[in-house]
Amino acid sequence: MRASRPTLCLCLLGAACQGFAPPTAEVLQRVRPMPCAARVPARFELELESPALTGVFDGVSAVGPQRFALQLFPDVGGKVFDLVVTADRIAATTPAGDYVATAPLDGAPPHLALVLAAVFAELLAPVPPARVLGERQCDGVVQLRLAPALGSGEVVAELAADGTIAAYRIALGRLAVTLRADGTVTGSGCRAALRWPDDG
Repeated sequence: MRASRPTLCLCLLGAACQGFAPPTAEVLQRVRPMPCAARVPARFELELESPALTGVFDGVSAVGPQRFALQLFPDVGGKVFDLVVTADRIAATTPAGDYVATAPLDGAPPHLALVLAAVFAELLAPVPPARVLGERQCDGVVQLRLAPALGSGEVVAELAADGTIAAYRIALGRLAVTLRADGTVTGSGCRAALRWPDDG
């Protein structure tokens, strides 16, 4: 079977590093969520450049049992993006039309809805020891293989010196995205910057 491009990219990246080994107790004790995860759900600003939508938008997010949602609004006019993510479905209404993907998401077509679903799912998901599937050192940085928050794909987290997650590298179907602790998102034809009101 032919490997999908994001999975292949992660494998090639891993070729320069040692393979994942069982996580150590020391790392399991000190791993902490990405600092900006504490600000979700809340109002945010999203600077976005993508085939589906480009501009600076005000965003709101909400979390309920087994689901979360977010909406984007321009400076002038009504809502331009509406996303709802449940345990088995991603659904979005956008200016270019509706998007729906059902679990398992490994075959889901790349889309801004999938990017934002993956990014916010990881921010919302805690990182207890049970989610940590492996650990390795790569160029002096500790990387953890995590059980994906959306239940599909691959997620590799890079740790900062204090144990907080400094970056998530997410591969899902034909999607490959990196979320960094400063709120920047890159990959799969999309560039974005997440900001919260208290960012200063």
